[in-house]
This record gives sequence, structure tokens and C-alpha cells, in this order.
Amino acid sequence: MLFKTAIVLLLLFVIVSLFTGFYFLMRDPSSSQRIIKALFLRVGLSLFIMLFLGIGIYFGWVLPHGFGQ
Repeated sequence: MLFKTAIVLLLLFVIVSLFTGFYFLMRDPSSSQRIIKALFLRVGLSLFIMLFLGIGIYFGWVLPHGFGQ
């Protein structure tokens, strides 16, 4: 249960980063680097989530299943 909670929290951080980048895109001048930092954070978190899920599947903390089974 702790593993799934961590995944959900990481996904929430990705969503917050998405909206933060959108806010900076709409409000900051075009020379701002905050949009790039928000994008880098979102991509980094997404890669970390994929790695974390792969480790969870490898150790049996998460059991993948197919649709309709």
C-alpha cells in the first residue's frame, strides 16, 4: 500500500508541475527559464515513476495484469 501511495503522490507532483509550467507560460516574459525548469522537473519525475514501477514489478510489489483477464 505504501508503494501505491508513493506512486500517486509522484503523479500528483507531475500534475502540479504541468500546471506550474502552464502558469509560467501565460504570465512570465518569454525570456524566463522557469518554464524550462518546470518541463525538466515533469520529465524527470515521469522517468523516475517509470523506473520506480519497473523496480516494483521486479520485486513483486506491484503485479501487472492485462485487460480482460
